[in-house]
Amino acid sequence: MIHIYTGNGKGKTTSAFGMAMRACGQGLNVIIFQFLKPRKLLCGEQVIAEKIKGLKLVRFEQRHPLFETSPVSVVKLKRDIKRDFEIAKKTVLGKKYDMVVLDEIINAVDQGFINHKGFLSLLKSAPDRVELILTGRGDISDIEGYADYVTLMIDKKHPFRKKIGARQGVEY
Repeated sequence: MIHIYTGNGKGKTTSAFGMAMRACGQGLNVIIFQFLKPRKLLCGEQVIAEKIKGLKLVRFEQRHPLFETSPVSVVKLKRDIKRDFEIAKKTVLGKKYDMVVLDEIINAVDQGFINHKGFLSLLKSAPDRVELILTGRGDISDIEGYADYVTLMIDKKHPFRKKIGARQGVEY
């Protein structure tokens, strides 16, 4: 089945990791691909993922302009994400993993880094036996019809509005 965790609220990645942990606890093989996240930032989920049997985490070498202080080539970023999406796509269509998480994939599609038709093609052809988890912000109007679960995270109140930055162990 296909799961979507989306919205402007916090908890999309956390929910996906929770699903992955639950699946691993039941002996399933899980892989998580993280798009558009700063690789140099050590996140709590990365630390714990390395300790969970049956869980593989792949963080791509992508530098999104949002997380960088130096200029980032959007052309290079798009090329890198296209390449990385092909890796993830082959994994979804393969038979090695019971669950595949595509973290921040909705952002990548919504921002035009991944071909929209190609992404829809993946959703149409995803094997029935693979649990596919999609996270990120952006327009899901075309893809939610393929989903079996859609969870909308609502940002009703957040410390960011008080200029409180991301906190270790809470936001990363």
